[in-house]
Amino acid sequence: MDCLGKGEVLTITDLDRFKGQLLVGNLGTYRVEKFLGEGTYGKVTKCSKLGSQEMFAIKILEDVNKGKEESEAMKLIEDLDPDENNLIKFYECFSYKNVVCLVYEILDECLCDCLEDDDPTDLCNIRAIALQMFQALHALKSVGVVHGDIKLDNIMFAEEESLRIKLIDFGFAMKAKNLLKGTNIQVTPFRAPEVLLGLPLDESIDMWGLGVVLASLYYGNYPFPCETEYETIRAMVQIFGLPEEDLLNAGDFTEGFFTWDDDGSNSGWRLLTPDEYTQDTGEEPRLRPTHQQPGHSQTLTHSCVRVYSTLLLSALFVISTFMF
Repeated sequence: MDCLGKGEVLTITDLDRFKGQLLVGNLGTYRVEKFLGEGTYGKVTKCSKLGSQEMFAIKILEDVNKGKEESEAMKLIEDLDPDENNLIKFYECFSYKNVVCLVYEILDECLCDCLEDDDPTDLCNIRAIALQMFQALHALKSVGVVHGDIKLDNIMFAEEESLRIKLIDFGFAMKAKNLLKGTNIQVTPFRAPEVLLGLPLDESIDMWGLGVVLASLYYGNYPFPCETEYETIRAMVQIFGLPEEDLLNAGDFTEGFFTWDDDGSNSGWRLLTPDEYTQDTGEEPRLRPTHQQPGHSQTLTHSCVRVYSTLLLSALFVISTFMF
């Protein structure tokens, strides 16, 4: 197949008609074979490289700035061995026509596919995934980098019938020292309490995201409701109890979820009731059972979640203290 015609514009919305076309990069020319999926900013294609048997995953973005940002983020980890540290291999970034193309190694399926049948993942498999992710986060911390988007979609199996995993999508990665208090980062199901409350941020937000990933695999669904941040905070309080007073005092967003009751000796913070939250925001939370998500048949008991969450967070603390 020929390259795109002179002056022809490549758009994400009608990318299907460009299957079989050629993308001319700096390290070679790639033929688009099929589409693997899409994210917020672009589509991922499976491509062959002319003159070789190699296959690659090429992320195609119309937003040039987003493409450049992701390419710059990959430079933050260029000194880390991607195989040793379970990080996706990045080969090159190039502009073609009006799009930006990021060339990565091709992997298999992501962890979110494990939840499709609502079945919990075997604990031995979760342990193998956890150990590899601990290594990945340890490596990122060694160069002062926060991934910022740890979730099921961004952890992929390296190949079929293998428990080898890799961390992908560094579009939100940054130096920890540049992560400002109040930064809106992470998607709601995996968002750390310090992000929700507007507390100082560091690499620990990635550890929280990983904890939610592992809990999700264990249960077969998300451990916290996630349609609104209030529902997520409410579930965390039900499971772990109220955050310490000094943390709530320091949070920029605390008053969006909590209120101070000035009642003499019993003064202190408490969680807003659903009615109070609706009155303040106009947003009505959905008060389903805390750990039952739409489309999931499994109901998780409060006591079971509390026990497992305690064990999980204890394990994460011990391992992170040892490694970091």
